[in-house]
This record gives sequence, structure tokens and C-alpha cells, in this order.
Amino acid sequence: MRSIQSLVHDAFSRRRTAVIVLALLLTALVPAAVDRLAQASLTLLALSGGLLVVAVVALMMRGGATGMVGNDPDSPVSNRGGVNLLLYLSPVIFLNIVFPLVSPRMAEATVGGVQLTYVVLASSITVPWLAQAACMPAYRAIGGLMAERDMEQITRRFCQVWPAMFIQTLPLVGLFAVPLWLATGWSAQAMGTYLVLCGAHVLFVQSLVLANVGERRGLWALAWGAYALALAAAPTLWILPPVLAAATQIAPMGKHLAHARSFERLGHRSFAGDVIRGLLLGAVLWADKFVLFLVTDGTFQVVVVFMAMLPAVLAYNFYFVNLAPHVDRAVAGLHRAIEREPLPVLASHSTLLSHIVDRAVLRTAAIGMVLTLAATMLLGGLQPEHVLLAVSVSVASWTFMMLTLLSYELDYIGEKIAAQVLSAVHLLVCVLAFTALGTNGAYGVLLLADLMLVAVAWGLYKRHWVQPEYTLFWRHATSW
Repeated sequence: MRSIQSLVHDAFSRRRTAVIVLALLLTALVPAAVDRLAQASLTLLALSGGLLVVAVVALMMRGGATGMVGNDPDSPVSNRGGVNLLLYLSPVIFLNIVFPLVSPRMAEATVGGVQLTYVVLASSITVPWLAQAACMPAYRAIGGLMAERDMEQITRRFCQVWPAMFIQTLPLVGLFAVPLWLATGWSAQAMGTYLVLCGAHVLFVQSLVLANVGERRGLWALAWGAYALALAAAPTLWILPPVLAAATQIAPMGKHLAHARSFERLGHRSFAGDVIRGLLLGAVLWADKFVLFLVTDGTFQVVVVFMAMLPAVLAYNFYFVNLAPHVDRAVAGLHRAIEREPLPVLASHSTLLSHIVDRAVLRTAAIGMVLTLAATMLLGGLQPEHVLLAVSVSVASWTFMMLTLLSYELDYIGEKIAAQVLSAVHLLVCVLAFTALGTNGAYGVLLLADLMLVAVAWGLYKRHWVQPEYTLFWRHATSW
């Protein structure tokens, strides 16, 4: 009951909760509206959806201050937050521009009897999920240096472990390749291309770790710009984009690359734990696309599915670029208070942190749902025959995003097992739903299941974050 009351306990929470509910109801009405509208009105619906997207993105670009308790939670911190968000979204921007342009040329090429388009699509669906597992061990390896933010030391440590870590993570590609081969029956040449393409992308996504840790958004955007440029220049030279993009990240490592000769291996136990954790947490946002590819042989409505999931991706990135830094600073403030301040002051820091995290989560949820409404309006106007698919995928993707975000908050505060159990349940439901049902039915089942999982995750989140000083104190104390 307390977790439900937290949704309406102050004006900020009530407004965001109302926005979520209203946008959800309006989204549910879009299919009925599309059935009754003439072609001219459908064009107006699509235009309205596009304008709503622009308006929400403009608000996101203002910055992300969640505010101190009692201050305006929507006040912009600076224009830099918007610039950072724009740079961080460079893969979404660049690839959504380039892929439609190069797809016809890709479709003309075949690899082992399979259209190159399908091989690249399979890789593109695999890599975001695979990346979660492939990069998780890297963050553990440099975790002890993160507090100081000394990029010289972090880069040196990363170079020491990267070569061995890259080799250790390559077998993960096989976890995806085996079900893909069983489902599609592709030739050895096509599967070999898929394996090499995924391996090259593992190299690329691991090379991005330093840019992400150092918040070097320009370097991050440079990598994705190089990727898009290579794809546009030579779409059938499939190995070039990830290799060229990785080169833009490897070059700035400079003299620290000499430390790669140490070839330091990560402990098998911790490495396996991190990989499993990454696979489970990454499954919430990305497993449905991979399983959908398997059950349809890649013949699903790619444009509709990917456009419908974009609101969740935008909201998720907005949280980590514009809101998560405020949470991190509040956590650091609580740690300082634990060391230096008396209990009454510590309690106020704890309350402040709880409010900041709550507001960040609710703001992300509201932005995601309004963008979901906008996307369904846009897709309903442009592709009315697929409006039910657009609604089911977009709303389901919102629940995926919220479950991922709440699982992250649980993982952050130390409740790693709870986060992984929730993710595992999602993965199980996903596999069963797509195996037994059609696309619309599967997304409907996932939507209902994940709404329940989000409710459970919210309750667990509130239980552990309502007094974060206890969990964070013990984690802080045992780290010495």
C-alpha cells in the first residue's frame, strides 16, 4: 500500500502519475480512432504524433534536474544536458537515417544463399542484448577506480584486461547463433558471417566503455558517425562499420595500449556472474526482438516494431544521461553524510535521496508514456493496417523499459538477485509467448505479464530505497 501511496504523495508524483495514466488511456484509443478516420484525418493524426514527439524531445533537451526537495523539479540545469543527450542518441539518429537508405543495396547481396539484409538484421537484433553481457565484466574490472574518475588509471586498467576479456566473451555469440541456426537453417557461410559480424560488434561495444565511463559524448558520437559513414559508403562490406567505429575508440587509448600485453584474465567466477547478470538484465529490453526474429524467420514488420520501441529507448537514455548523474551525486552526498554527519542530518540526506530517485523514475516513466502515445499516433496515421501491432509493441516496450529501470535501481542498491529473478521471469514469458502465439498476441501477453512484474519491482524498489542509508551504509562500510 505504501508503494502505491508514493505515486500520489506529493504534487510532482500526482502530476506524473496522471500523465502516465492519461497517455496510456489515449494510446489504447488510437486503434479505434484509426478505424473511424478518413485518409486526410489519418495524415493529420500522423502529423500530430510527429509534433508531439518534437515537443517532448524539446522538453527532454532542456536538461534533467530532478531538483532538491521543495525546488522546481523541472528546472533546466543547463543546455549541456540537452547536448549530451543529443550526442548520446547519435546511434539512434545516424542509424535510423542510414539504414533505410542502404537497405535496397543490401537486399541485392546474398551470403550463403541468404539475403545480406537478414544477416545484418539478425546481428543488429542480437548485439544490444549481447552487449549487456559482453560489457558487464569490464565495469567490474574498472569499478574500483570509478570513484576517483581518473581516466588515465581507468584506461590503463581497461587495456590490461581487455584482450583477454574480449576472447572470454566471444563464446557468448554461440549462445545466440545456435538457436538462430536451429530456427532458420541458414547455410554455414551465412552463419559464419553472422558469427564474425557479432564478434566484430563485441569488439566495438567493448571499445565504447571508456567513452561511456568518461562521459566523452563527443567521442561516443564520433564512433557512431564513423559506423554510419562506413555503412553508407559500402553497405555490402559488412565488416567495415564495427571495425572502423572501434578504431575511433582504440586510437585515443594511445600509450596505454602497451598495457594490453599483460593479457590479464578476469576471474572465471566473477566473469561468469557478470555475464549471466548482463544477459538477464539485457533480456528485458531486447529478448523480444531476437525471439521474434526466430519465430518469423526475420519476416516481421521491422519498421513498425523498431519505431514502436523507440519511445522506450529514448526515455531510457534520457534517464541515464540527464537524471542518473543527479542520483549519483545524491548517493555520494549520503556517503559523505554517513562519514561526517550526525544522525538527524543523515536522515535528511536519506530523505532527499529517496525523493530524487523517485522523481527521476517517475519523470522517465511519464516521458516514455507520452512518447509512446506520440509514436502510436504517428504509426497509426502512416501505417493504419498495423496500428494494433504498433500499440501492443510500444506499450509493451514501455513496460520493458520500466522493468529494466527498476531492476537497475534494485541492482544499484545491492538487490542483484531480485533484479535478476524479475528479468528471468520476463525472459521465460517472452520465449513461451512468442512460441505459442502470434506477434500481436505475444506482445499482449508480455504487456500484461510485465505490468505485474513492474508492480512487483516497484514494491521492492520502494522497500529498499525508502531508507537507503541502511543498504548503502553497509555496502559502504564493507568496501573498506
